[in-house]
Amino acid sequence: MNARLLSFGSATLLSLLLPVAVLAQTVSVSVNAASAVRTVDERVFGLNATLWDPQAGSTQTISLLQAADLRAIRVPGGSLSDEYHWRTNTTLANTWTWASGFNKYADLITGLNAQAMVTVNYGTGTPEEAAAWVAYANASASATTSIATDAKGYNWQNAGTWAALRGASPLATDDGMNFLRASRSAAIGIKYWEIGNENYGTWETDEQAVKNDPTTYANRAKDYISKMKAVDPTIKIGVVAVTTRENASYKNWTSVMLSRLKVLGVTPDFLIYHRYEQAPAADNVPGNFENDANLLQKAKTWPDDAADLRQQLITHLGATEAAKVEILVTENNSVYAKPGKQTTSLVNGLFHADSVGHILQTEINALLWWDLRNGRDTGNNNSASLYGWRNYGDYGILSTPPSGGSASIYYEPYPVYYVMKLLAKFARGRDTVVTATSNNSLLTVFAVKSIEGPLNLLVINKDPSTTLSASIAVAGYTPPAAAYVHSYGKTQDTAVQTGTGSTDIASTTMAISGATFSASFAPYSVTVISLDPTATPPAPVTPAPTPTPPTPPPSSGGGGGGGGGAPSLWFAGALALLAFARQAFRR
Repeated sequence: MNARLLSFGSATLLSLLLPVAVLAQTVSVSVNAASAVRTVDERVFGLNATLWDPQAGSTQTISLLQAADLRAIRVPGGSLSDEYHWRTNTTLANTWTWASGFNKYADLITGLNAQAMVTVNYGTGTPEEAAAWVAYANASASATTSIATDAKGYNWQNAGTWAALRGASPLATDDGMNFLRASRSAAIGIKYWEIGNENYGTWETDEQAVKNDPTTYANRAKDYISKMKAVDPTIKIGVVAVTTRENASYKNWTSVMLSRLKVLGVTPDFLIYHRYEQAPAADNVPGNFENDANLLQKAKTWPDDAADLRQQLITHLGATEAAKVEILVTENNSVYAKPGKQTTSLVNGLFHADSVGHILQTEINALLWWDLRNGRDTGNNNSASLYGWRNYGDYGILSTPPSGGSASIYYEPYPVYYVMKLLAKFARGRDTVVTATSNNSLLTVFAVKSIEGPLNLLVINKDPSTTLSASIAVAGYTPPAAAYVHSYGKTQDTAVQTGTGSTDIASTTMAISGATFSASFAPYSVTVISLDPTATPPAPVTPAPTPTPPTPPPSSGGGGGGGGGAPSLWFAGALALLAFARQAFRR
């Protein structure tokens, strides 16, 4: 009886104390600044621009992207790249032109002083057309490298022809190429070039005799590389690839393509990889529809994909040639088609931050988000089960006005934009990634040692409703007495909805107590903590004095509530029960 009573008493007490124990749980975070992972490549902070964006090269667009310190831009726009003719700013046999041609792209690229990547037309283009584009971007007017006539009968003359066009002034009567006459004698200097876009997929336009075929692609890639590098031997050229798990769906694409390139004696400079995490709900793909909690756990598999692509390179090119090839991700977003409200929500911003953090644990040297502006779509998945108040989808980080909407809407940022802006405070090119771990999958942590000195932490709270507290232990670096803290989350996103409060990144400082310190992170938030010696602790808050209430006379009766310092009834009951249990045990 005594033992049973003790068991009952202890169990009851435990159940009473459990809420406090749960609330008091602290996430354990460890950071080792002496354990280097890799050097940050600035191309990880990149973005796609598109043909249909009329504001791509505008001063205001450039200003917004400068504020976010975007470091890499890819053009001209996904699948349309396999239909796009850069000389006329048209696609296929159309005579109408696109909103943005290479003139606006050049303004964007040079305005940001960003690394640039151009996707040349594999689907309906020719190696000569691609080589002339390289010449327009990079050659001097005195260049004499012959490009010659292509299989479609167009004479592309020589490299100097296109460099001279770049340096010329517009003609009085436009011949259709005035948009390329930029009075720009200096080369634009574009280093990275892709041969086609997702050419393994049947959704890509391909006029070859054998469509979407890896052997045909490899054979033509050899011609593209030869022609383009003849114009500028310093450029880097990449070929499209998929992971092993995707090979079976696309004619064993990467294996066959790389094996054929080896036979041809060609080693590409990089592999091009695209990844979209989910299928849209409308496509009814079991287990992979849009889901916030699932999306926020997807990024942790980036190391798997990096290892897979590296192994395919080694297997099919051999270790020596494979070592010459880097891996670049030039498209990424949360869903591969039919974007719904998740794409414009705070969740997509958290996902992007998590992707950058995990990419930085791999050898992948670029991550280019899809895209700058895309366009609103109200007809896709706007389920109440997804977080967010915008009942429309949009791949862009900046908005596009609906039909008849104000032009000012071109400059309204979505949460992903603000997260990109926040990431500029976390890491930039040449910083050193160091090891950081968390024991809670809802609070991911990454760290870099800045070339300027400070140790910066990126902390992502993926819990939609709970503030998570962490005990952060730092090794290999002596934390200063204070840190800068920058954050973005629900508060800022809600301010956009209500029109009340700041919509931008919140910045403050916090006191640091030593090599191990504590911090709390709001639900659905991204935070950068910069352990910077120039930070000063926040001034202590002095509470306003409060009047002392008169002391009431003692009461002779029972009942009545306890005062402010009195223990709660449940806690008092718990102590009484514990005493009772101990007494029973003594008996």
